Parts: sequence; structure tokens; C-alpha cells
Amino acid sequence: MVKPNFFMVGAPRCATTTMYTYLKQHPDIYLSLLKEPIYFGSDLTRQPLAVSDLASYLSLFDGAGDAQVIGEGSVFYLMSTRAAEELKQFSPAARILIMLRDPVDMMHSLHALYVRTRNEELEDFDAALAAEADRAEGRRLPPRCYFPEGLQYTRQARYAEPVERFLRVFGRDQVHVVVFDDLVRDTAGEYRRLLAFLGVAPHPVELDIDKATEVIRPMVLRQMRAATPEVRQKLKTGRDAHRGPRSRPVSPELRARLAAELSPDVARLSQLLDRDLTHWCRSAAS
Repeated sequence: MVKPNFFMVGAPRCATTTMYTYLKQHPDIYLSLLKEPIYFGSDLTRQPLAVSDLASYLSLFDGAGDAQVIGEGSVFYLMSTRAAEELKQFSPAARILIMLRDPVDMMHSLHALYVRTRNEELEDFDAALAAEADRAEGRRLPPRCYFPEGLQYTRQARYAEPVERFLRVFGRDQVHVVVFDDLVRDTAGEYRRLLAFLGVAPHPVELDIDKATEVIRPMVLRQMRAATPEVRQKLKTGRDAHRGPRSRPVSPELRARLAAELSPDVARLSQLLDRDLTHWCRSAAS
């Protein structure tokens, strides 16, 4: 029985799909065809694209062969209060990747995604934020809402507690954090450092995302042919749901307000990672 030993646990909208595309090019790394099976996190509402039984989950890794690193990328594991312990019990030596981004940018991008997928009906970002308290009590949920926890945008933007939880459960040696700013500034370097963390040899990688998608296409097609009809349908549903218009930029006033609210959490995160990330809030408030 092949079990995954690597999990990209979040955060959402922080370039995990980009990193997934890079890692999938490595011959010693096998990533599931369904990037986000969301099997763990028993405290979260079961999403339509989630894999719900162990046999189906493990079947996602049947083609791993002798790959050193076998993994998946369910980004909502980070917001789950149970996923870290469940993952540790399932795969004690697993490596964990956490990717983080300016929290206001992450929230705004997630809101735009949910508008497109119909999890969200309030197209105005500020209005969606104002509805968080009601929605936490089960009120004002959109008719087609499939993941109510996802509408708690501010909760998901508070990274410190979930990052601390994964560090506590797995230990610092098993957790690697990539900051979006660094990935943009030095993509090749961040990729090399991640490979070193995973314990695999350096390997040439196509970093242009469109070209990288073409590079992995033959592998994806092989996995598609071997996948169950259920997985193929989930892939099609997920791909089609992400198409739609983009949202308006965050106003300077709203960005400054959110930055002020999130500033204590960013300061706590900076201490956890021994890395000053408070520029996320300073630049927005200036």
C-alpha cells in the first residue's frame, strides 16, 4: 500500500498550484492527479470535490512506483483544527509545505474565486467581509454555498495559529514555509530550497507556468487514463468552476483597515518564523 509522505497544506491562493506544477516535473516526486482530495480535516464541511473514503484516497497514489516523495496539495488542511494531528497519525514522518502570502491579497483572491464557483454570492468584497459574523452563525449563506468555512475570509488570513499548530505537531524539521514574495523574487532559488527540504536531488525545471503545464501534460494524461471515473469527474467539475470574471481591486481604505486588523497576527507569525513580515501591514497602512 502506497501512502503519501508529503502534504502541501495551504494557504489557499498562495501559489500552491504553481509549486505543484513545478514539483510534478521532478522524476523522484509523485503528486496525485487530484491536487486537493481534502481527505483529512474532519472538522471541515465535506466539499463536493473531496475524496471521502480511504480506498479511493489511496488509489490516487497507485502510480507512484518508487518515487521518494509522494504527495498531494489540499490547501484547507491549514485552516482545520484537526488536520495536523490526523496527518501526523496517518504519516508520522511526512514533510509539510506551507505557502503564505500578504493576507489581504489572499483574502481578496479567495473571495474572487468563490464568486466564480458560486460559493459566494456577494460580489462586493467589503460586503462579504461584513457578512462574516452572520455567516459564522449559519445565516446569510448563499444558496449554492458548498464550503461555509471558506467564507470566513478573515479567519483564514490569520496564519499564526495554524502555522504554530503544524510546527508543534510535526516539529520544525518537517515543516517548510515558502513566502509568496520570495517565490516571485527568486523562483528558482525557492524551488531548489524546497527540493533540499524534501531530500531529493536537484533537477532541471521549467519555471514558465504555461510551458511547465505543457511539460507535465503527458504525465497528467497517463494519470487521467488510470484514474477512476469519479476522480475524472471531480477534475472536470473543478476546472470548469474556476472560469469567470475577475474582481475589482481592493480599495486603499479597505486595505488599510484590514492591514490594521491583521497586524497583531502578522507580528506573531513573524516571531514564529523568525522572519519579519510586518511589511505586509506597513505598506498597506502607509
